[in-house]
Amino acid sequence: MATQATAATGTYVIREARHEEYDAVGRLTYEGFGHHLPGARQPDDERLELLLNATARAHEGVLLVAEDARTGTLVGTASLLPYGSYLSRQAAEGEVELRLLAVLPETRRTGLGRRLLNEAARLAAEQGAKRVVLDTAVDNEPSQSLYRQLGYIRRPEREKPRPAPKVQLVVYTLDLPARG
Repeated sequence: MATQATAATGTYVIREARHEEYDAVGRLTYEGFGHHLPGARQPDDERLELLLNATARAHEGVLLVAEDARTGTLVGTASLLPYGSYLSRQAAEGEVELRLLAVLPETRRTGLGRRLLNEAARLAAEQGAKRVVLDTAVDNEPSQSLYRQLGYIRRPEREKPRPAPKVQLVVYTLDLPARG
């Protein structure tokens, strides 16, 4: 895959994670959600396992990373999970689910989230999926704004109430071009 320069922080490569990087990707996911910051709310045990277990995400689907080409540092990640995966919570038949899009706080606002989303959609279309589905916290307006900019449409009819203290989720889908 080609690299792309970003004015803010340098050159990044979006690629599939390598086996020896899975532990680092798990830590990156945890930090990308800000749980390592002073005073941050910590995830429950189930969520913590999901964040840290990049190996499971790689075995279930495609584990993408954003790598700083100058330093070799991993700075972003996203998981692309097929319908039927035990890690998928929204995908219906014909859909691929994007989960755990995370970019380290120090590299936000560089376009990495957008690039990870675009690469995930490209791969999903290549795999023959009809659409990408994802969910996010109802109060995560910055992410929702990005999804809308990229053509994702909110699907309230697919949103299910969650018991407290779990955060309510909103669901978005992106229709993909037909193959061929």
